[in-house]
Amino acid sequence: MTPYEANHYFETLPEGFAPAEELRAALPAAVQQVQFVGVAGTAGKTATAGLLGAILQAAGFVTGLYHAGCEPLAARIRVQGAPVDEVLFREAAEKLSAAKPLPRAAAELAAAAICFGAAGCKLAVVELPDAGLAAALPAMPVCAVTAIGPDGISRSVERSAALAAGVMREGAICVTAPEQPKAVLSELIVAAGKCNCELVVPDPEDITFLEAEKFTSKVDYGGYTVPLAFLGRHAAGNAAIAVEMALALWRKGFEIPDEAILEGLAAVENRSSIRVLSQKPLVILDACRTPQQAAALLRVLNMAKVRHMSAVVGLSEEEGAEAFFTALENGLTPEEQKKDKQTMPGMGENPFDQVFLVTPSGVEAALTERLLEKARYHFDAVLCESLDEAVKQAKANSRRGLLVCGSEAIALEAAKLLETI
Repeated sequence: MTPYEANHYFETLPEGFAPAEELRAALPAAVQQVQFVGVAGTAGKTATAGLLGAILQAAGFVTGLYHAGCEPLAARIRVQGAPVDEVLFREAAEKLSAAKPLPRAAAELAAAAICFGAAGCKLAVVELPDAGLAAALPAMPVCAVTAIGPDGISRSVERSAALAAGVMREGAICVTAPEQPKAVLSELIVAAGKCNCELVVPDPEDITFLEAEKFTSKVDYGGYTVPLAFLGRHAAGNAAIAVEMALALWRKGFEIPDEAILEGLAAVENRSSIRVLSQKPLVILDACRTPQQAAALLRVLNMAKVRHMSAVVGLSEEEGAEAFFTALENGLTPEEQKKDKQTMPGMGENPFDQVFLVTPSGVEAALTERLLEKARYHFDAVLCESLDEAVKQAKANSRRGLLVCGSEAIALEAAKLLETI
C-alpha cells in the first residue's frame, strides 16, 4: 500500500461514530505503552493540542500529536513535530484495512494510536471531535475540554458540554477553558463529580496581555510570559489550558520544567487561526466557521482598528450560518445577540466593505447560493465561482486588505493560493 493509497483508504471511509469497544479492539499491544492526553470541545482544540505537544517535546518526551481535520491523515499524525514516517503510516493503514471497518473518525484515531505505539511515543496529544472515543484509549492521566459554544448543528451548549465531558475518566485531571458559560461549567462540574475526575479551571484574572506590536501577541499567564503566534483573548485562554495541562502532567509524575513550558508555547506555528500573512496590504487567514470563532476574529480586528477590508467566505454548512454572519458583522455571539436588542442586521460598523462568497471543494453550489441570501442581510455580498476569482475581486475592491475565512478546507486552499500571490 503506497502512502497515497493509505490516505485514500481513510478518505473513503464513511463518517459516523463507532463504539469505543470497536476502536479498542483495533489497537495492538504497543499502544498500551502510550499515555494519551485527549482534547475535546467546540473551539480551540487544534491550538491547545499543538501548544501542549510542543511543551512535551521541549521537555524531552517522544511525543505524538494527532489533529482532526481535512488535510491528508499522514500530515495530521505527527511524531516529534514532523509528519509520521511513511512506513509506519502505511503499516497502520494496512492493519486497519484488514480488520473490521471503522467509521472514519474512529479509524483515524486508531491509525494515529498505532503509529504512536510503533514510534515509541511516551505521550500523545489527540484531538477528539467525538469525545466518547476517549474511553478506548488505554491510559489518559490528563485531558481537556476547550471552549464550548454554538457548534453549527442545532446543539445547545449544555448538550455540547455533556458530550465533550466524555473525555473525562476516573482519576484523571481535566482542564477546561477560562470563562466558560455558566451552563457549560455546571455540566462539566457534574460530569467530573460523577466519574471522580478532578476539574481545573484557569483563572481569567491570571491572564494579562502585555504591550506588543499590532497583530502580535504577548501574554502572561500566572508568571509564564511568552510571545504567542495566536491572536486574541481566546488564544490566551488556549495557552492557559496548555499550561495547566502541563502542570497536571507534572503532578502525575511527568518531569516538565518551567523552561519547557515557555519554550513550547513560543515555538508553535499558527497555521490557520487568525493568521496574518501580510500587514501591507493586510492579508489574514482564519479557519473560523462558528459564531464563537467569528466573534473572536472581529474582536481582534476591532482592537486593531481595522476598517475597509474585503472578506472571502467559504462555508460548508447552512446550519448556524445566520448566527455566523451576524457575529462576523457585530462581534456578538448568539447569547450576546439576544441581550443586545439595539443591533440590527446590516446597520453596525464593521471592518468589511464587501464580502465574496465561494463554494468550498465538495460542497454543492446551491448551498452557497442560499448562504448568499443570508449574508446579504449583513453585508454587501457577492457570489464567486472560484476561490481564485474571489481573492482577485477582494484584492481589487479593498482599500485595506483582505480576509479569507470559513471551513478548514477553504482556509487550506487559500493558504496555498495566497502564498503564491
